[in-house]
Amino acid sequence: MLRNSIMEAVLVVDIGNTNIVCGIYKEEKLSWFARFQSSRKRTADEYFSLLEPLLKGYELNTIAYVALGSVVPELSRIWLHLFQKYSSAKVVEINAYSDLGLKYPAEDPGFIGSDLVANAYAAWQKYQSNCLIVDLGTATTIQLVSSAGDFIGTAIAPGLKTGAQYLFENATLLSEIELSSPTSTLGTNTREALLSGIVSGHALMLEAFLIRLKEEYKHLAPIKTIITGGIADLIFPLTRSVDLIDKTLTLDGLFLALKREIIA
Repeated sequence: MLRNSIMEAVLVVDIGNTNIVCGIYKEEKLSWFARFQSSRKRTADEYFSLLEPLLKGYELNTIAYVALGSVVPELSRIWLHLFQKYSSAKVVEINAYSDLGLKYPAEDPGFIGSDLVANAYAAWQKYQSNCLIVDLGTATTIQLVSSAGDFIGTAIAPGLKTGAQYLFENATLLSEIELSSPTSTLGTNTREALLSGIVSGHALMLEAFLIRLKEEYKHLAPIKTIITGGIADLIFPLTRSVDLIDKTLTLDGLFLALKREIIA
């Protein structure tokens, strides 16, 4: 019965500080996804009114399982209320206490965010190698997981868009621009100078971090380097140390974690 439920539609919800990303896995493949702006002001009813029209042939009350990962406790409560009200699905919250086989360096890993757990588990299961994972979100995170499932550690920096927004809000003469790939390392106008500093600057920061980490953990070589997150397509071409883009890594991790939790 559990196996059949996993082969049918399963909903995955990744709640972040900036965005909420939902995905439906059918026959263990991502068949649909949607992205909403995170807002603590929305009610469960309001989120349901956003979600329901986008489901495209799926009905929430026919889904047996939901995998929920969240780094925003207030929004977790709102979405749990949504599922209690509009669905009979069993909701499985994925976090560092989930029995996934990952090994953490801290005795109590509860402080580790669900996104980091999902990314580590997905990389471990999908690539079966030592992996550095760069996730570009509200914060930029760089984490290392071994082929044996050791969650070795994480670096957390301000996200590219987070830093850019702070600059636009606090520098009087700098107007907000649409972020795109810079045409040169030095700009000859304000827009190009901003693109170089914001986009190339973030890519260079990541590049230096990855080079340092690969040197520091050279005993784990070869290390596969993966980039994920909403702006991965923008940053990936500007790096030399990243091997591949995996845009669905976090969703895949939540789905795979749910699968282990209810089948194992």
